[in-house]
Amino acid sequence: MINTSRTRYLHGRPQAHKLHARFAKSVGGDFQYVDQKMRWQDKNPSFLRLILSWVVNALSYPRKDYQYFLVDNLHMSPVLMKKLGLLRSDQKIIVHMGSHTLYFIYSNWFSGMSNKLQRFMLKNYDAIICEGEMAQKLVTKILEHDAPPTYVTFLGPPAERASQLTKIQPDLSSKEILLISHGPIGFRKHYKGLDIMCRAFGLALENDPTMQFRIVGDWEDQVVSECYDLLPEKFRKNLHFTGKVDDINRYLQQASLYLHCSRGDAFPTSSIEAMTAGLVPIVSEWTGTMQVVKEINEDLIVPLDPKIIAERINWYFDLSLDLKKELSEKAKEAVRNYTEEAAVNHYQVVFDQIIKNFSSTKNQTASSLPK
Repeated sequence: MINTSRTRYLHGRPQAHKLHARFAKSVGGDFQYVDQKMRWQDKNPSFLRLILSWVVNALSYPRKDYQYFLVDNLHMSPVLMKKLGLLRSDQKIIVHMGSHTLYFIYSNWFSGMSNKLQRFMLKNYDAIICEGEMAQKLVTKILEHDAPPTYVTFLGPPAERASQLTKIQPDLSSKEILLISHGPIGFRKHYKGLDIMCRAFGLALENDPTMQFRIVGDWEDQVVSECYDLLPEKFRKNLHFTGKVDDINRYLQQASLYLHCSRGDAFPTSSIEAMTAGLVPIVSEWTGTMQVVKEINEDLIVPLDPKIIAERINWYFDLSLDLKKELSEKAKEAVRNYTEEAAVNHYQVVFDQIIKNFSSTKNQTASSLPK
């Protein structure tokens, strides 16, 4: 690591993402809530108070002792700090994009004014760290030629956990589909694509009513009820919500297929864990780990179309056991180097490259894949 001077890590509430926090610590980040001086994130403020909070927080960040401000997800206050001329020319703001936000901007899910503000923020950071190649692709689609330099990172489970997962032998002869995904609220139902997957499952059951779909994670009763309502009544017994569980391994062992068709999930670690355990994945083209899945078989990547997803589910279960085993082995191999430790090491390399490029006229892009 080169001497990066001091870095201030600005993150949201209630706390920083666990692995994002480890990334920040690995590059010397000193932690602070992005709205520490005037809290708004969990307060549902009026628009006027929100603007005031943005300005107050921009004025309050400790600028003298920090050269780099690493920001977890899009926030306005760091951009205002830059726009108000509060930073020296050598001080830079860097945003880490590792959520659904980019896809929601691209798909115009946000309201008109909110979408414009999000684009403004994204455009005015000095560098963008993209969690996965999909995120980098979305930045390019959103900003086109106005995009700041982008750099790609990845996530993975701890090496010890990965070692445990590789010992699992999934039941590839079963007709069980698995999703590991937490809510609990309806917003995450949309983001995680539960509605799309449940519709697709209902269609796939018309060809094979013996399949089971098990969703492991904490979801509100309202979300669970809405998902059941998406299935024909005769098939509702085939859908299972387990709630939060302590032993995920047993669900990995009894499944054959892992389904994760999200709307912009940046780089879901659960899908990496499932592949490490040997489950064959089907993911949407807007799920960040599709960059790994394409190394297994590109037929396992689907558009956000329930009919096509259903067809691909039926296609998979119609494969011979030997072909399923072949795909399972390819899945394990594809994620072999995707561990938390490798991700942290790569993040340090990327951060070093960003800093080198700040002092250079060249904008280079770091490799996204572990070697």
